Amino acid sequence: VIEGDEYDSAFFDKTAKFLKYLPDIAVINNIEFDHADIYADLAAIRVAFQRFVNLIPRRGLLLPGADNGEAAALATRAHCRVETFGISDDADWQAHDLQIQGTTTTFGVRRRGEPIGAFELPLLGAFNVRNALAALAVGAAVGLNTDTLRAALRMFKGVRRRMELRGTTAGVSVYDDFAHHPTAIAETLAGLRTAFPNRRLWAIFEPRSATSCRRIFQSDFARALSAADTVVLPAVFRSNLPEDQRLSAEQLVADLKAAEVDARYIPQVDEIVTTVAKESREGDLVVIMSNGGFDDIHQKLLRALEARVRR
Repeated sequence: VIEGDEYDSAFFDKTAKFLKYLPDIAVINNIEFDHADIYADLAAIRVAFQRFVNLIPRRGLLLPGADNGEAAALATRAHCRVETFGISDDADWQAHDLQIQGTTTTFGVRRRGEPIGAFELPLLGAFNVRNALAALAVGAAVGLNTDTLRAALRMFKGVRRRMELRGTTAGVSVYDDFAHHPTAIAETLAGLRTAFPNRRLWAIFEPRSATSCRRIFQSDFARALSAADTVVLPAVFRSNLPEDQRLSAEQLVADLKAAEVDARYIPQVDEIVTTVAKESREGDLVVIMSNGGFDDIHQKLLRALEARVRR
């Protein structure tokens, strides 16, 4: 089981990593524009994914996400068997009746309209349910029975840096998330907001990846981050980009304020830690989103909150 990455293979080979694999079963959850340093536009990413689909043998299986139009469109381009998955009514593998109970999501599953059963996932968010559906479909394809799949899913604790709870101190819960694309940010915030509707939500986002540092998603980031109560933005990581191409953290803050979101531009990590440790209160959720180490901000914040308790 390998994650097929559409990013380039090496500095001397700009073709997608996943073109080096020969998959019997391939899952494509969603396709969006990303990796602006490698791909010129969404059309170029479509070509890469089409080439990937062409590698699946006729005896194989393609599982595209039904909830994403770009991924679903690949169903008609495959030479192998295709089964879609998602929350949409037309998905072959469909999750329905999603319910959040604490930090667990329960949902029912139908396969081509026929009930498969109820499942429990100790993770939050519709995007995690979609991932679970894909895993269930793969498991069924390789011969695992429903009881085995249900038990395994119930025990799955997630992976690091995907809405990972790093600690709770002074009643403030600090999460770490790898989100660096507007869709990922929106899904992460939606998962926390749905699970904890009455708790104040802080979003600290570091624009760090080659794409998120660019102006491409300027307005999309504002829409995604508006789900938080308070947003904190540091300096854009790739400051060497030309100004007309570089994401403007200041403009993003202005756009969020116009949408009546409490937004701050605080360039330095230590100042962010000081601000959040001072202004957060018991019951708050703080999700820190970056695809890098972000100067160890998670541990710095937890230590600052612990110091507040001792005082």
